[in-house]
Amino acid sequence: MEVLLKAEDLYKSYKMGPTKVKVLKGANLTVKKGEFAAIIGASGSGKSTLLHILGALDRPDKGIVKFNGQDLNRIPARDLNKFRNKKVGFVFQFYHLLDELNVLENVYLPVMAGTSIPGWFLCRKWAKNRAKELLEQLGLSERAKHKPYQLSGGERQRVAIGRALMNEPVLLLADEPTGNLDSATGNSILEVLESLNKAGQTIVMVTHDERIAKRAGRIVKIIDGEIKGA
Repeated sequence: MEVLLKAEDLYKSYKMGPTKVKVLKGANLTVKKGEFAAIIGASGSGKSTLLHILGALDRPDKGIVKFNGQDLNRIPARDLNKFRNKKVGFVFQFYHLLDELNVLENVYLPVMAGTSIPGWFLCRKWAKNRAKELLEQLGLSERAKHKPYQLSGGERQRVAIGRALMNEPVLLLADEPTGNLDSATGNSILEVLESLNKAGQTIVMVTHDERIAKRAGRIVKIIDGEIKGA
């Protein structure tokens, strides 16, 4: 299988008052196209920081992330938004949906955010149809006109997954996607991720729960900022 993502010797620190906290300490990771990899680690181990760097939400202090062979450090800051919008889909523990928009609008929001006003008028019909197809795929067609606060936690997370898939990303990054859900609802979200992976979607998920990690095709452990078994 072809390598999609390669992280080499990643270091990352944050300042907390006068203290410098070292979060990543030479982390290395390779993810192949079509893979479903779970990164498991305790709270504070650096797993979310690693995920953010893999998705270009943050930059490492030292080290390289290559996406399809391209060094993300060499992408100008002005182009990183386009990269994140088109190439990577993000699913977070707390959904981050906009309550002022309905479900359909939340799903097609990445297209609106990634186009100019004239561009949006040219593609809005496609975007709305694509969003409707995703909602149908996720079992949410009847919720299209609802606001996020009218949905259950599991439904909101499925909306967030639909939004993440809107621009047909090469890579889906999921940060504790079941962390805010009960076990039965969380299981339904994992089934969605498994189904997407079977259809060819590359997924990297971070979790602290070994039972959840076992649902992925490969488990990678992060301990004190270092990857074990990458």
